[in-house]
Amino acid sequence: MQARFATLKDLKYVNHLSKKESKSLGFIPNPAYESAITGIKTGKRWSNVCNDKLWVLEENKDLVGFLLMSFGTWSKVNQIAIQEDARLIERGKELLTQGITYGKNIGRTDFVCGCADDLPSNSFWSGVGWKQIGKRKGISHKNTWKETSKRTVNIYNYQLNSLFFDNKDLLSGKNNG
Repeated sequence: MQARFATLKDLKYVNHLSKKESKSLGFIPNPAYESAITGIKTGKRWSNVCNDKLWVLEENKDLVGFLLMSFGTWSKVNQIAIQEDARLIERGKELLTQGITYGKNIGRTDFVCGCADDLPSNSFWSGVGWKQIGKRKGISHKNTWKETSKRTVNIYNYQLNSLFFDNKDLLSGKNNG
């Protein structure tokens, strides 16, 4: 199993898995994935700066998942997906380790993500040592950044070297469940 930065050749797989898991992941357009790979935003955007990174996970020379993270004001997991026939906590943990290591290397110690309350994925987040710190309403599909969805989203946080949480370092390789 190997997690690595995605290449443009990986976009077809990422788009396919993203569409297949759209009820869990939400919608992110293809140009956003492309920007996370190239570092260049295209089209009319509010900013030309791309703080996103995209990783894929390979096993036996096949892609089995991906991770999209942003490293702007917050270090945020935007999407993480492992295809259904390959779901093991170790695979998701490997992708997160890559994202957290990247964040640590650029000086980040605080990471966040959201997971819809009705998804079984919530057990994954607690299983890898992330702490639920709150809830909010979902953001509409129109991407207005307003909490207009009726779906509840759990907010999770992971902190390296935390004074407030009893997190074990995900990077240590120990199970945080």
